[in-house]
Amino acid sequence: MSEAARRLLPLALACTFAAALFGFGAEMFSWRSAYAGEEGRVTLIQISRLAVLVALAVLLALRGGWWGVAAAVGMVFAATAAEWALFPLAYRWAALEDPAGYARRFGEVHRPGYGEWSTYDVIAVGFSAALAQGLRMMAGVNPTGPRDE
Repeated sequence: MSEAARRLLPLALACTFAAALFGFGAEMFSWRSAYAGEEGRVTLIQISRLAVLVALAVLLALRGGWWGVAAAVGMVFAATAAEWALFPLAYRWAALEDPAGYARRFGEVHRPGYGEWSTYDVIAVGFSAALAQGLRMMAGVNPTGPRDE
């Protein structure tokens, strides 16, 4: 492993933890908003969750180049896996105030499949990290070539 990749590892781990923590909170507050009948707020919460993932991916790409793009993809796989694993806990925490009401409203809640859970996140993060790195590389290129002065 190169020195640049080794220096990127703590940042990637911190971003993974932050993304998983934010995603867990987003799921919990999505359940609460859905229970309260605020469907627009659920959408806003989920979009902000995706925006945080993309922002962390761009940060990793800008700090680590192509290693950062790989770290961003690893981050999204690990963070969404943690969110997926904690899905039942997020529901239970959201339902602490009125467990019977949540059970009546949503019935028996099952964890969705990981593929359908993470597909859009992986695509968005991979694309945005690669785009950020590509634009970063192009920023130093003069499209007209060197000038003769």
